[in-house]
Amino acid sequence: MNKLLKGTIAGVAGVVLLLGGAGSFALWNSAGTIGGGTIVAGTLELASSTTAGSWTVNGGAPRASMTGFKIVPGDVLVYTKGLSITATGDNLVATLAVDPASITATSTAPADVALAAYLGKTAVLTATGTGISTGAAPFTVTAGTAGVAQDVTVSITITYPKSATAGLENSSKLGSVNLAALAVTLTQK
Repeated sequence: MNKLLKGTIAGVAGVVLLLGGAGSFALWNSAGTIGGGTIVAGTLELASSTTAGSWTVNGGAPRASMTGFKIVPGDVLVYTKGLSITATGDNLVATLAVDPASITATSTAPADVALAAYLGKTAVLTATGTGISTGAAPFTVTAGTAGVAQDVTVSITITYPKSATAGLENSSKLGSVNLAALAVTLTQK
């Protein structure tokens, strides 16, 4: 007999033996609990207070609205508003910042777009409170095991830059922006 025929016969015999025991083939398994406990997801929320915010211009008296105000290069606007922050999660760290995209041009007119760009790039938020970092923006909210649930006052400073180069701001003359949608973000890091 040649080797190929012997190998084939041996293979067939092995398959027959395996098939003969098919009725007794078994897989053992088991399961048990390990008592992992319960976890609860944290939360991150930012809500505006019902109290109206106020504006100041160049450190002047507070005003409720900027309607009718005509800004010029060098002006500094500050909007102050109360917010409520809720942050829970043992390892939760979030950034509190002003959304520069919320300073929008009133239209697509070039002056509106230029003014929105000037003001949007200078918008800076300041805030204080327990669990909120101090110092330069952006501000960090660290919940820790106790969490953070508090009312904070934020101030958004918007500066219309005054360039040393005469006429640099001319592209924004008569521009108009919408500050009604001014927004603050609270984003997990």
